[in-house]
Amino acid sequence: MTGGFYGWFPWVQGSTDANGEDFNIYATPIDLIENFDAPPVMVNFEVSRGKFSFWGDALYAKFAFGNDFASEAEPIPILKVGVSGPTETDYSLGVYQFGGFYEVADFVGEQGNTTLEVGAGMRFIQQEIRIKAQIDAAAQVRLGKLANTIERRIQKIENQEQRLQALAALNDVRREDLDRKIIRAGDKGRERRVAQLEKRLKRVDDRGQALAALQAVEKFRLELLRHALRIDGKQFNDQFAFVGTDNLDWVDPTIALRLQHDFGNGHSVTATGDFGGYNVEEGLSSQIVLTYDIEGTLWGFDTTTSLGYKALWLSYEDQTPRGDVGISAWLHGPIAEVALRW
Repeated sequence: MTGGFYGWFPWVQGSTDANGEDFNIYATPIDLIENFDAPPVMVNFEVSRGKFSFWGDALYAKFAFGNDFASEAEPIPILKVGVSGPTETDYSLGVYQFGGFYEVADFVGEQGNTTLEVGAGMRFIQQEIRIKAQIDAAAQVRLGKLANTIERRIQKIENQEQRLQALAALNDVRREDLDRKIIRAGDKGRERRVAQLEKRLKRVDDRGQALAALQAVEKFRLELLRHALRIDGKQFNDQFAFVGTDNLDWVDPTIALRLQHDFGNGHSVTATGDFGGYNVEEGLSSQIVLTYDIEGTLWGFDTTTSLGYKALWLSYEDQTPRGDVGISAWLHGPIAEVALRW
């Protein structure tokens, strides 16, 4: 039996969807080390008997990043991420795995033994990304005045025919955007404000003014979208918006191969690869680990020290009332472990 702690220091590269908006994400190993929000946990174990072995692995880390982790997104014109002003990103990652291997081949040569194992298991992935972005203050003031401008324009419109055209256009806007992003979010106050606009449009009479009113209503969607991004109360007064993926949890069944060459002098090389997932809609993942292993002793215990490289690919997407959420990212970097053997 072996068990120990390890350290993995990956680059994080990819993209994530939060509230239907796509963000690029990137971090180096140094970024991760500098932005730990809690002590990371990275442990594993393996039990072997004959040709069979059973193993488990747990990784959990939480980070609090500054401006550089999430970038290149503009959910609405007044919300800019990674352009100017302070942004913050909270990112948590948990990967919990277990499975078994069975030895199917053992080759003996002059340079040592080589074994090939096939295996299967499960991988549970848990991720959450929460992005805090600054809102342009001038645009915020303009939105505060927008409702009054809409009211003044609507009050001047009186034609019955153009009123019906305006209402039809407004209903299209509501079906495509307001119902999808606001009403499903349960915002009764904003829903009432839209209903009030509809009532005032019943007095529409002049075509030019009807079109002006519809243009104003379309601009008003920005305020509703801003609310869909959960800006309210103190968060709004501080001119920040919060968008997030909430918890991205999924379980992948995995199939795996492990190839190990033992040089016979306490040194060996191990390559492990697996692929997990039912299909693209349920979430996919893949992992490759290559290590150089050295047997030794520490404090009277037999040990195995491993140095190598690990790469993990994660892909997941889901639909929520606030928009699509998901992630597609590579995490890859050096890995080091000291495991006890008994």
